[in-house]
Formats: sequence, C-alpha cells, structure tokens
Amino acid sequence: MTNSSEACTETRIDPSSGGEATTSIELAPEQVRSFAPQADMLPLGSRVFLTHLAGKPEALQVEAAARITEMGYVAVPHLAARNFKTERDFVALVHAHSRNGIDEVLFLGGNPALFPGPLGESAELLAHPVLADSAIRTAFVAGYPEGHPNIPADRLKDALKRKLEICARRSLEPRIVSQFAFDGGMIGAWAKQLHRNYPEVPVHVGLAGVTSLTKLIRFAAMCGVGPSIAALRRSASGLLNIIADRNPGDVLEAIASTYPTPLTPLHLHFFPFGGWEKTLTWLGDYQEARMMRAGAR
Repeated sequence: MTNSSEACTETRIDPSSGGEATTSIELAPEQVRSFAPQADMLPLGSRVFLTHLAGKPEALQVEAAARITEMGYVAVPHLAARNFKTERDFVALVHAHSRNGIDEVLFLGGNPALFPGPLGESAELLAHPVLADSAIRTAFVAGYPEGHPNIPADRLKDALKRKLEICARRSLEPRIVSQFAFDGGMIGAWAKQLHRNYPEVPVHVGLAGVTSLTKLIRFAAMCGVGPSIAALRRSASGLLNIIADRNPGDVLEAIASTYPTPLTPLHLHFFPFGGWEKTLTWLGDYQEARMMRAGAR
C-alpha cells in the first residue's frame, strides 16, 4: 500500500452510471461518544456500523445506535448469533433497536467456535419470527473476498444463497458487506462475480483504514484474513516502512484495475483500525485529489 492519496485518483469505484457509491465506517459502541466528524469528512446520511462483541453490554450498542441516529447518520448494528446467551437476548436487542427506529442491521454468525446459546448462524437470525414485528427493513450479510478460514468455499456460496432467499421471503432488502482484505485484485474479482450472480444486491467492499503496518498485520491475524496478509509481510522491510501509516490507496487501484466498470457502484466500508479521524481525513484528501484530477482532464 502507499501513503499517497494522489495515487488513487484514477479509481472508478463510483462510475457515473447506475447510481452513486456511498461510504460507511465501523465503530465499537464505546467509540461513538467521541465520534464527531466534520460534515465534509463523512456526509450526513452515511452508514455507521456498530460492532457486537461477546462480553460487551448490549445496552451500550443500543445507546450508541440511538446517538448515531440523532447525529443524522444511519446506524447499522451488528447482531452476531453466537454472542447471544439465549434466544430471548436476541429478541430483546431487536426490540430495543426497533423502538429507536433502527431499520438496518448486519447479521453475522460470530467467531467463537464454542458459544453459550442456541443460535449459531446468521441465517437463524434472519429467519427468526421477531423480525416480522421489528423495524428492520435492510439486512446486511457478510462476504469474504478471500474465503473464510473455517468454512469451505462451496459452503460459503450455499450459505449466501440461502440468506438471500430468506431475505426475499421476509421482504428484507439484502446488501453484502465484505471482510477487509489487502489484495485488491482478489476483491475486484470477488465483487465482479457477485454482481454477475446477484446484480440486484448492493456490494460494500471492506477496506482497512489508515494505520501502521504492524497493526494491520495484527488485526488481519485476529480477523482471519489469510491470503493477502503475506503481501503485507513482504512489504515490512526497513524500520520506517514498518512504523509508517498505510492507507488503502493501492487496494483501491487494484480493485479498479480488476473491475474498472462495475455493473453497479461498489460501496466502500472502512475498518478504522488506526482511529476514525485518520481514515476520514485520508478519505477527504483522496476525494479532493480525485476531483482535482478529474477537473484537469
């Protein structure tokens, strides 16, 4: 990856045809208390995803989602099946978000191989009858450009198809948001295939935000990002290269090179491991440089 925002001004992630790409960011609920971006950093109406981690009070997520909504953004809480100790806990959290008017949710299975409750897959959450009486109208499901470390590719494919079928039966608008990765060519090919298979389903590609190489490698290992982590390690030559902040410019360039004219816009979803300020500041510089480059043509 490169530290130059100028380097990514040729990307065509948001082509003029077929609508407009959007940008979202992911926060832990406790980060929301200090989340105060300027209007030009993240436009009002943008999505802010909120993590759901085992052991964290779910009331904190409810409070954070309400605050994000009051700020003028769209809150998208994660609901991870394996983090619920009981089915009743899942129902209670859906009801709490519904009372606050939250209508978009990311449904996940969750990471623990061993889990305390009866719910183990995101499809079980999507099929649960509580959603019929909830405010939820948009269902995000997870995508994996590099595959999943514990799930074979054919099972991932079948699971996605099943979840999209459940959404259709439940009149939920499906959207796919991906795990972050560092191989833009692989991400581009993955998005291209999704658009071919499901042209009506919006795709949000996950990108690691601005942070140091050592943090990127650590978070990649924690999140099970495998194949493209080797590219990060190969670039770890020299002390300055290791401690310098990295941005996703090269990843965006590779996505655009692999998939230059998307059938519909590819939306961008950022995991701001180095802090939301760094990522949104870089994104503003990137967009400004991109507009300047376009105006100079």
